[in-house]
Amino acid sequence: MDIPRVVIAGIKSKVGKTMISIGLMRALTNRGFKVQPFKVGPDFIDPGFHYFATGRKSRNIDSFMMDSYSIAETFQRNSKNADIAIIEGKTGLFDSHDAICEEGSTAHIAKILRAPVLLVADVERMSRTAAAMIYGYKEFDRGLDLKGVILNRTGNPRHASRVRKAVEELAKVEVLGTIPRSDIDMPYRHLGLIPAHERDEFESIFDKVADIVETYLNLDRIIQIAHSAEPLEEVKPNPLFLSEDRITGNLGIVMDKSFSFYYQDNLDAFAARGLRISVIDSLKDRHLPDIDALYIGGGFPEVFAEELEKNKSLRKSIFEFCELKKPVYAECGGLMYLGESIITESGEFDMIGFLPFSTEMNRKFHALGYTIYESKLDSPISEKGDVMRGHEFHYSRVIPKGELKFAFSVFRGRGVDGKNDGILKYNTLACYIHLNFLSYPKFVERFIQNLKSEV
Repeated sequence: MDIPRVVIAGIKSKVGKTMISIGLMRALTNRGFKVQPFKVGPDFIDPGFHYFATGRKSRNIDSFMMDSYSIAETFQRNSKNADIAIIEGKTGLFDSHDAICEEGSTAHIAKILRAPVLLVADVERMSRTAAAMIYGYKEFDRGLDLKGVILNRTGNPRHASRVRKAVEELAKVEVLGTIPRSDIDMPYRHLGLIPAHERDEFESIFDKVADIVETYLNLDRIIQIAHSAEPLEEVKPNPLFLSEDRITGNLGIVMDKSFSFYYQDNLDAFAARGLRISVIDSLKDRHLPDIDALYIGGGFPEVFAEELEKNKSLRKSIFEFCELKKPVYAECGGLMYLGESIITESGEFDMIGFLPFSTEMNRKFHALGYTIYESKLDSPISEKGDVMRGHEFHYSRVIPKGELKFAFSVFRGRGVDGKNDGILKYNTLACYIHLNFLSYPKFVERFIQNLKSEV
């Protein structure tokens, strides 16, 4: 399968990788290309920017959580009718889940997908040293197809020229453009960049970064490099997305400013099985629609805690739905919402109150990184003995207000208390782990089995 593609990687975090990726996506879209975006790693915010830049849903690919087949399959399935795929990396090019193994790194994804790599380097206040740095990235892994470098945050034209000359003549790496320091504001919140749908002005920001890409990068050469990628061997379709065994049922998904962290492949897997999806706004809707199961993703409930508290009728409706022993699955922010209250610097705010705990926000993150869990008993999404790989990133901690029943043992990660996660009551499961169904496909079948029993 011939899919033009490039990976936009960084020498480290916060070197302008996201800005350049978004600018490239929007610039190509403006040129009339159908651009399929991807994001390396367990990130929910950057894919939102990708969607607004291209009009196409971005997909997450991660070699710690997913095997090579799942990575290749989602890449091919979602790129079939696209002209070009842009894959934004994560952190530094070689940063992985540990100090040695390449699993989970942007470089590993590039090798799995045989994708040319364009490296973004922040060269502010350096010149010849940049050549040594880029040379190290080129030589560290000869199995990587490092095609060129984008020099970001250059000073005046003389500085840009000197750095370009050093990198091309000493490191022998093609420079695809030099971007001067800019005053474009990409605002951050404690979990990362503010989600795109919260900032209407992002549309103008995207056009500005597209103009920067058109002005300072050799876009025609980047397109040429994307077309130089080797054809991929076509893989078989993933059974998760086949519609041969369709069912009847209604799945409610809480998706709004408070809860926006969902992997698109997760939603597609449910839709492929025939589930009708009803989107619920936790701030505006007063009652649950006619649904058979409920899915509450992560997000920023602490930011909108006062508004969530005010919507008493929806909180009551969700409480009653859980009491009926209907299947309910909640991740991270969803876990916080199902508890009794959220405690922030602004005060304590009542939540649904179905599970006997409160959550308190900390100034520093409480847990961050990849996780490995084992299911120690049957749950709405797992069977006893199942092992799941996922990710956690939260600033909150659980304060028990009663006895908690846990579904998962934590082998790697923090979870609720360092040893356990997956708070279970009746048919409701709430956990800190974020799961991509491509890493744990049994989730879909287990959840649907529980849903079937309620239909």
